Amino acid sequence: MMKATLIFPDAETAKKVGMDQATELACTEEYCATSFGYPVFQLPNEEMLDCEKFRELRDNYGVRLETNILVKVCMGIGIPRDEPGVVVVE
Repeated sequence: MMKATLIFPDAETAKKVGMDQATELACTEEYCATSFGYPVFQLPNEEMLDCEKFRELRDNYGVRLETNILVKVCMGIGIPRDEPGVVVVE
Protein backbone atom coordinates (compact mmCIF):
# COMPACT_ATOMS: atom_id res chain seq x y z
CA MET A 1 0.00 0.00 0.00
CA MET A 2 1.32 3.40 -0.92
CA LYS A 3 1.93 6.00 1.78
CA ALA A 4 1.99 9.73 1.12
CA THR A 5 2.03 12.00 4.17
CA LEU A 6 2.66 15.71 4.56
CA ILE A 7 4.62 16.40 7.75
CA PHE A 8 4.49 19.90 9.22
CA PRO A 9 7.20 21.06 11.65
CA ASP A 10 4.60 21.47 14.41
CA ALA A 11 0.86 21.32 15.03
CA GLU A 12 0.49 25.10 15.22
CA THR A 13 1.94 25.56 11.73
CA ALA A 14 -0.32 22.83 10.34
CA LYS A 15 -3.38 24.42 11.94
CA LYS A 16 -2.67 27.67 10.05
CA VAL A 17 -3.55 25.88 6.82
CA GLY A 18 -6.29 23.68 8.28
CA MET A 19 -4.35 20.43 8.47
CA ASP A 20 -2.94 18.05 11.07
CA GLN A 21 0.78 17.91 11.81
CA ALA A 22 0.89 14.58 9.95
CA THR A 23 -1.64 14.77 7.12
CA GLU A 24 -2.27 11.65 5.05
CA LEU A 25 -2.92 12.40 1.41
CA ALA A 26 -5.74 10.66 -0.38
CA CYS A 27 -4.38 8.86 -3.41
CA THR A 28 -6.83 8.25 -6.18
CA GLU A 29 -4.89 5.68 -8.19
CA GLU A 30 -8.09 4.00 -9.33
CA TYR A 31 -9.29 7.35 -10.71
CA CYS A 32 -6.40 8.96 -12.50
CA ALA A 33 -7.48 12.44 -13.54
CA THR A 34 -4.37 13.20 -15.57
CA SER A 35 -4.15 12.30 -19.22
CA PHE A 36 -1.00 10.30 -18.50
CA GLY A 37 -2.74 7.99 -16.02
CA TYR A 38 -0.68 9.15 -13.02
CA PRO A 39 -2.18 9.04 -9.53
CA VAL A 40 -3.82 12.14 -8.13
CA PHE A 41 -3.13 13.22 -4.55
CA GLN A 42 -5.71 15.19 -2.61
CA LEU A 43 -5.43 17.30 0.52
CA PRO A 44 -8.11 16.95 3.23
CA ASN A 45 -10.06 19.86 1.69
CA GLU A 46 -10.14 17.86 -1.59
CA GLU A 47 -7.76 20.30 -3.28
CA MET A 48 -5.34 18.52 -5.59
CA LEU A 49 -1.71 18.47 -4.44
CA ASP A 50 0.41 19.44 -7.42
CA CYS A 51 3.95 20.72 -7.83
CA GLU A 52 3.04 24.34 -7.19
CA LYS A 53 1.00 23.58 -4.04
CA PHE A 54 3.68 21.26 -2.62
CA ARG A 55 6.41 23.85 -3.14
CA GLU A 56 4.23 26.54 -1.55
CA LEU A 57 3.68 24.38 1.54
CA ARG A 58 7.36 23.42 1.72
CA ASP A 59 8.73 26.93 1.22
CA ASN A 60 6.21 28.78 3.39
CA TYR A 61 5.49 26.24 6.14
CA GLY A 62 8.47 23.86 6.20
CA VAL A 63 6.44 20.84 5.08
CA ARG A 64 8.10 17.63 3.98
CA LEU A 65 6.43 14.80 2.07
CA GLU A 66 7.06 11.24 3.22
CA THR A 67 6.32 8.36 0.87
CA ASN A 68 7.24 4.74 0.36
CA ILE A 69 6.88 4.85 -3.44
CA LEU A 70 8.85 7.82 -4.72
CA VAL A 71 8.18 7.33 -8.44
CA LYS A 72 4.37 7.39 -8.15
CA VAL A 73 4.39 10.47 -5.92
CA CYS A 74 6.77 12.33 -8.21
CA MET A 75 4.79 11.47 -11.34
CA GLY A 76 1.46 12.30 -9.70
CA ILE A 77 2.56 15.64 -8.27
CA GLY A 78 4.84 16.55 -11.17
CA ILE A 79 8.11 16.94 -9.29
CA PRO A 80 11.57 15.52 -9.98
CA ARG A 81 12.83 12.56 -7.94
CA ASP A 82 15.43 14.74 -6.24
CA GLU A 83 12.93 17.42 -5.18
CA PRO A 84 13.89 18.92 -1.80
CA GLY A 85 11.46 18.05 0.95
CA VAL A 86 10.54 14.58 -0.30
CA VAL A 87 11.64 11.72 1.95
CA VAL A 88 11.41 7.99 1.23
CA VAL A 89 10.25 5.91 4.20
CA GLU A 90 9.58 2.19 4.58
